[in-house]
Amino acid sequence: MNLASVQMLGWIALTIALFWAAPRRFQPYVAAASCALLLLVFSPVSFVVLSIFTALGYVPFRYGRRSAAGALCAGGAVAAVFIWFKSGAATGGALVPLGFGFYTLRALHYGLDSVKRALPPHTYWQFVSYMFFLPTIIAGPINRFQEFHRELARRRFDKDLFSKGCERILYGFVKIIVLASYEVSHILRLRIEAMEGQHEILAAYLDCIRYGLNLYFQFSGYSDVAIGFSMLLGFRIAENFNYPFLARNIGDFWKRWHISLSNWCRDYVYMMALSVSRRPWAAVIASMLVLGVWHELSPRYLAWGVYHGAGIAVWQGFQKVKKNIPAMDFAGGKYLTEGASYLLTMNFVILGFAITKEPDLASGLRVIGKILFFWV
Repeated sequence: MNLASVQMLGWIALTIALFWAAPRRFQPYVAAASCALLLLVFSPVSFVVLSIFTALGYVPFRYGRRSAAGALCAGGAVAAVFIWFKSGAATGGALVPLGFGFYTLRALHYGLDSVKRALPPHTYWQFVSYMFFLPTIIAGPINRFQEFHRELARRRFDKDLFSKGCERILYGFVKIIVLASYEVSHILRLRIEAMEGQHEILAAYLDCIRYGLNLYFQFSGYSDVAIGFSMLLGFRIAENFNYPFLARNIGDFWKRWHISLSNWCRDYVYMMALSVSRRPWAAVIASMLVLGVWHELSPRYLAWGVYHGAGIAVWQGFQKVKKNIPAMDFAGGKYLTEGASYLLTMNFVILGFAITKEPDLASGLRVIGKILFFWV
């Protein structure tokens, strides 16, 4: 279901009205029931999978406190279901359930933090409210249980927060409908197609930019809607984008782009891989491979994960030798180095878009070859 539809806007409005009309103790369950009904109507498979994940996740926490085996088995089952759906989608077999990637990571986070004893005391129904939290179910952000539990206790109707929530939803709709769907996907696409006959290389480069801008405006717009919807229910959730195209290095880019997913991979993949391998470059590549598989289990997304992982590893290595490079002390030297760093980062990101915008890896590599080596 499209978050930026009139139908979804009506569903949000009805949920908000019922939420605040209900007694405080029942409000979280109103939001959860609305989410369950939404999934039953538009994606029954997703409702079944999410219900199974919720049951699997809580049982080890409630009954297996003295052993991590139960939580690890539950997490392994969740991961296996995730891989099964992703592999089926990649081959055209199965349809990925609505919101599947987002609530899968929430379930895994809950299980892993259960093993670490990092979860606050809570009831099963509070966990259900978290897993079935409607604002973040379709397009994220990937909110953590600890943050949700804190907001669950603090929530209250705040007219200023309600006003900010309305503004964020409006901003999100503008990004999705005006900027992404019209300006980028329609107007910019037509202009790029018009120059393809005479300027093939420039057109290929601009099309990578168009793809990246569309991704950003669409996804950050959906995040705005989710954050605004949460505010209308009295919840504050973390930001998911922070002007990523202003990043001055690839590490900074991944602190600004899809922040909740980047942080999830840092906490649950990078740190674990680093503790095993003791090699930061291997840990960062493992993290980016997981991030690629989360998007799609296919050669192009595996290659994209290695591409960005290698880029971050090179950048991390450069930080160790940078202090030995003489500083540019002349007038304008600082601006020159910062400008070069920005251009290098953005072009690295833009070429990465070429890998995933094409239907297969070979086509993506041809686009990169056309841009870098003028292979027309």
